Amino acid sequence: MEIGKITDRKMKNGLSIIVLIARILVGGILVYSSIDKIVDPNGFANAINNYHIVPLGLENIMAIVLPWMELIAGICLVLGVFIDGAAFLVIAIMVIFIIAISYAILSGYNIECGCGLKPGEMVGIQKIIEDATYLILAWLILKRPKHRFEVYPK
Repeated sequence: MEIGKITDRKMKNGLSIIVLIARILVGGILVYSSIDKIVDPNGFANAINNYHIVPLGLENIMAIVLPWMELIAGICLVLGVFIDGAAFLVIAIMVIFIIAISYAILSGYNIECGCGLKPGEMVGIQKIIEDATYLILAWLILKRPKHRFEVYPK
C-alpha cells in the first residue's frame, strides 16, 4: 500500500512540473505574440480583415482588445496568478483562432495568419495543429490536479 502512495505522489509531482512547463511555454508565447499586435494595431486589424469573418468595423475593436487579452493571459500563466481564468481565456482564444484559420483554408484564402510569431507565416494546417497544441496544453493547465507553483490559482 505504501508503494502505491509513493508512486501516486511522484506522478502528481511530475505532472505539476509538466503543468509548470506548459504554463511558461504557453504564457511566454502569448506574451511574445501579443507585442507586435499591441505595437501595430492597424496591421493586426488588416490581418483580421483578410479573414473576411468579422463585420466591417469590428476588426479595429478586435485588433485593440485581443492582443491585450493575450498579454494578460500570458503574464498570468507565467506568474502563476489567476491560472484558471487565464487557461480558460487561452482555450477560448485558441478555439477562435482555429475556427478562423479553418475558415480561411476552406475559403481558399492564401493569407498571412497574423499570429505575431513569425512574420509572413501563411495560414495552413500547421497553424491549426500549432493552435490545437496550445489548446490542449491550456486544457491540461485548467484540469491540473494540484495547485503547485502558483501564487493565486483562481
